[in-house]
Amino acid sequence: MKNTAKSKKSSTRFPALKRTVFVALAMLAGCAHSPVAPPHAIAVAHRRAAPAWGEAAKRDLRSAVAQALAPAVALSYDWSCAVVAQDGTLLYSDRSAHAVVPASTQKLIVGAVTLAQFNSGYRFHTHFASALPPRNGVIAGDFWLVGSGDPSLRSDDVRRGVEKLRAAGIRAIEGGVAVDASVLAGPELNPYWNPGDANEDFMAPTSGVSIDEDTVEFRIAGTSTGLPAGVRVKPRSRTVSFFGSIASGSADDVTIAAMGTPGVFRLSGTIPPGRHHTFYLPVHDIPHYAGVVLLGFLRDAGISVARGSQAAKVPRNAQTLWDHPSPALTQLVHHMMIFSDNHFAEQFLRTLGAARGRADDAHGLAAERAVLKNEGIPAPGLRLVDGSGLADANRVAAITLVRLLAHSDADERGNALYPLLARGGLDGTLKRYHFSQASGRVRAKSGHLASVSALAGYVNTRHHGRVAFAFLFNGVRDAADPAVVAAIDSIARR
Repeated sequence: MKNTAKSKKSSTRFPALKRTVFVALAMLAGCAHSPVAPPHAIAVAHRRAAPAWGEAAKRDLRSAVAQALAPAVALSYDWSCAVVAQDGTLLYSDRSAHAVVPASTQKLIVGAVTLAQFNSGYRFHTHFASALPPRNGVIAGDFWLVGSGDPSLRSDDVRRGVEKLRAAGIRAIEGGVAVDASVLAGPELNPYWNPGDANEDFMAPTSGVSIDEDTVEFRIAGTSTGLPAGVRVKPRSRTVSFFGSIASGSADDVTIAAMGTPGVFRLSGTIPPGRHHTFYLPVHDIPHYAGVVLLGFLRDAGISVARGSQAAKVPRNAQTLWDHPSPALTQLVHHMMIFSDNHFAEQFLRTLGAARGRADDAHGLAAERAVLKNEGIPAPGLRLVDGSGLADANRVAAITLVRLLAHSDADERGNALYPLLARGGLDGTLKRYHFSQASGRVRAKSGHLASVSALAGYVNTRHHGRVAFAFLFNGVRDAADPAVVAAIDSIARR
């Protein structure tokens, strides 16, 4: 599938998260480690006591929700819907135990399980390392980039790390660049994903060393009519090349298509003068790609490297030269939920697998199922094949999602998931939802595929506290959204 200006409006990769670079160069610079600035804390949400739903109120709610959802049901060939009260009472059920394609609402599972398995302050750490301490500005042997599975690592982070090395006096590497991505295992692309989406940023590879979410950035700028548009590739590397051109003209139909050879792209189309577009195209063979990018950064910084790059495991007792921490886990999960970031979800899934013996999809999915079982969350018909919900082979019932949401809300320590979800009508993928009665009182995760429309989360009612909902429709996409909004508005006013 081609990556075009039109498709980018619905599949844009969202801006890099801000973070502080931490450099471990005491052995080089003779100073203490620089402290990592603490991130802005995301507080858990505590629910308030609320009156129980009486029988009349429950009947009224069921009638109102059914009426609101009727247009979506009429358009769908399959669906699963549920609403659960703050005290755990099932308020509404329409095929709630029937598993359907969940799309990105499935990220609620990987997000909740990741939060349950790791401390909220957990951070991924990416390192530069060498077998021996540098001497007189020279690293003997190879220079390693050691991945941690950090989904948020950017090429600018790596470049700044190289600049810190140069500032600390490193001027030569007598070996080559080695990349250790062994922290995660498994194929770069999930076999259940649609191969027709292989050129889209939302289907980027999964890797132990992930740079720029395993994409390369193309910046296209319209110049004067009739002249070629400006093209800038970031980061520059010899593993990425392109041919063709984009003209500056009245039409806006830029296309960047991946060729059969990895890292080769064909440019075509037209862009209006003065207009700018940014595209993110997946790259592959990530350890090789990351090694070439790092090699370029080193040479640009004036650090000579005797040999090229390779994939290799870092030796035991290697010397850490740079330690880059990711933002805290809550910030990463928040990003994933707000922007429905598939890459973050897949990196999380394999990280979960590591705790069960192997950092691959199968063990990560086993970890998810185990947490659901241990917490008593029903999972009728559950079938999970990825972490993000991108595959249409996934099956999740509404009752699974609402019970998972309710379980988080019942935590006496506070609901860690609630503040990480997008606010209805305001954030990320929920900006498209225009609530009235529920305005300012919804936090949720949306999900859309070619024939899927789904929304699951929380709504704070006027008189009965917070309720959890999951509305999953198959066979229809955007046309179901107004019905879902109407249903949530009807819940909120009660």
